[in-house]
Amino acid sequence: MIHGDNGSGKSNLLEAIYYLGALKSFRGARTDDLIALDEEQAFVEGRIDNPDLPHTLRVELGRAQRRRMLLDGKRPGSTSIWLRTVQMVLFHPGDLVLAAGSPDKRRAYLDRILEQVDAVYASTLASYDKALRSRNRLLKSERVDVRSVRAYDTVLSKAGAVIGQARAQLVQDLGPRVVRYFSEVFGAETELRVAYEPRVEPTEEAIAQALRRSFEKDRARGFTADGPHGDDLGLQIHEVGARHHASQGQHRTIVLALKTAELDLLSERTGRVPVLLLDDVSSELDRSRNRRFFEVLSGAGGQVFLTTTHPEFILLDQDRVDFSVSAGSVKPD
Repeated sequence: MIHGDNGSGKSNLLEAIYYLGALKSFRGARTDDLIALDEEQAFVEGRIDNPDLPHTLRVELGRAQRRRMLLDGKRPGSTSIWLRTVQMVLFHPGDLVLAAGSPDKRRAYLDRILEQVDAVYASTLASYDKALRSRNRLLKSERVDVRSVRAYDTVLSKAGAVIGQARAQLVQDLGPRVVRYFSEVFGAETELRVAYEPRVEPTEEAIAQALRRSFEKDRARGFTADGPHGDDLGLQIHEVGARHHASQGQHRTIVLALKTAELDLLSERTGRVPVLLLDDVSSELDRSRNRRFFEVLSGAGGQVFLTTTHPEFILLDQDRVDFSVSAGSVKPD
């Protein structure tokens, strides 16, 4: 439990921990923004004390050099190996976009989970994104070469089918958990529906046909419309979209249910409980929901890092260790 005044550096500490697992800033910071203003380099290092398979992870950042990752002192064979070494689930106030924001935020949420449990998903997604960028670049040309554009359709169809099917299966497993936590843990009486909503049926044939059918429209608008990059995680309350029709309190409850379900599913699929990072979650819940939420966390059995400006709001006493943060300095209470 990490407490301190606003602006003291609590979220920076959480960001460093998250970066070590996810290789990205949850606040969208660039590399230069993660390095102190008067420094040229920075690093973050952590040790995983697992009796079965301990690990040491280190990430080195520089203004004039590429990021360097070291897993147990060696460069990992792929990014996917790194992402599957330590699982993390994060909640911070900006995550409200999962319920109230655009579909790309929800797609990223699904992709982040899959990257932690599927050895080939990250590379498949990277191949799809690269082909999509290339196809879109050609579509923006003054003279569009039809053959060159369509050369990417095979990659998009094959990789797109894998991505769409993996996401759909994930939502099938995740959805009932989200509904359960939304109703039982957070005391939400409103009915919630969770479903994967593909723009095109996630099969090679269906995606290939959609790309051929929409080619002229794609050329006119200068980008590729059909494929899993246009899919969404559907969240509905009373059979209408939660994005525009749910209250702010319902948005908050949906996101916390998504995160709790994510923690549950990752624990089941990987056999170990992910590290849970909670940035000022106590201010997002009333007292009764706060208590139920921490009861769930106590039963999960994993490690939790949470920040707050009011440590007395954290209704959790078992195995609790308190730290204070002031001017970027962390000290045990």
